[in-house]
Amino acid sequence: MRNGDTRTFAVMAKVVGGRCNLACAYCYYVEKPKLLGQTLSVMPDDVLEAYVRRNLETHGRDATVEFAWHGGEPTLAGLGFFRKAMELERTYGEGRKIVNTIQTNATLLDDDWCAFFAQNGFLVGVSVDGPREFHDAYRRDAAGGTFDRTMAGMALLRKRRVPFNTLTTVNAANMNRGREVYGFLREYTDFMQFLPVVESGGTTFEVDDGQRFAMPPGIRSANLLHPAVPFSVTAAGYGAFLCEVFDCWKRRDVGRKFVQIFEVTIGAMRGARGGLCVHDALCGHAASVEVNGDVYSCERYAYPNYRLGNILETPLAELMEGNRAFGMHKMYGLPKACFECPYIRLCFGGCPKDRILRTEDGQGGRNYLCDGYKHFFRYFSNSIQKITGYIS
Repeated sequence: MRNGDTRTFAVMAKVVGGRCNLACAYCYYVEKPKLLGQTLSVMPDDVLEAYVRRNLETHGRDATVEFAWHGGEPTLAGLGFFRKAMELERTYGEGRKIVNTIQTNATLLDDDWCAFFAQNGFLVGVSVDGPREFHDAYRRDAAGGTFDRTMAGMALLRKRRVPFNTLTTVNAANMNRGREVYGFLREYTDFMQFLPVVESGGTTFEVDDGQRFAMPPGIRSANLLHPAVPFSVTAAGYGAFLCEVFDCWKRRDVGRKFVQIFEVTIGAMRGARGGLCVHDALCGHAASVEVNGDVYSCERYAYPNYRLGNILETPLAELMEGNRAFGMHKMYGLPKACFECPYIRLCFGGCPKDRILRTEDGQGGRNYLCDGYKHFFRYFSNSIQKITGYIS
């Protein structure tokens, strides 16, 4: 039997650019409109149409096509924008398998939004950093903490039975409280993602250009070895957080709750790949489409050096093909020490943006979170066998 054409890409649409109703201390996207010279507040109709059409063209005919709506805060685009997007998906995607995902801070959700999500089968990601104490530490606006509004949005999603997962940053405020964070989240969702906050302060010339944080090292940018800013998680803190969450999960929720990094690590131990780009062997298949149609190698690399082109001018498939060098750098940029590590096939060096340290022999490219990864993968590999029987 002939295999179907299931080629997939992860193409994220930044429908309002970096515009947001919050001012989270660790947000790396709020500065993008100035840095990238953006003047549009919402993705215009021609760019939206091109994104939908090109995204469908780029994926294999038998693939499930994901439309990933991001910001900033994407709900600032308004319901009318998303209704138009659904019409375009029906027009260009007849007969295709389509899924829509949206990442939101949930503070602007009302019953109309949640009814729309339910009617159109959206999977919603809610950004929440745990109980009030931890959430409000960095997720604030001009009026203060945003915990109550986020929880109200989650309540509306549950009322309408809209499936949602949680995206929780692990940062200086909550890294020592994994048990509390997990205990809180498990009451609201069955699917959790944990994202380490690692940012470096910008150089003088970057600050002058409107950047708060340094451009991450990569194929077209240098490793300037800046120290992490104070709200970043420490390597030890991230490893300990994940281990603490794992202990809670294995004690109460195996087979019932799904933590992304646990599922991905189990898959890697079995020889499967995919699901979390930072621990894939290669990257470069997760581009970011900006509000004006400009396409960048990755949303964490939305800098002029990493602009691939514009979807109004060049087919998305061609732009993605031009991203191969960026993707290959994921492995080519690793120091020798990584290939001698027993956890290389679980880690693959982590995200290139976090490779801001040097190895003991002076090579660049060591991940800031390396020690934390080693601690977690060692602990996880030794413990998970007792649950699944799989050998790392």
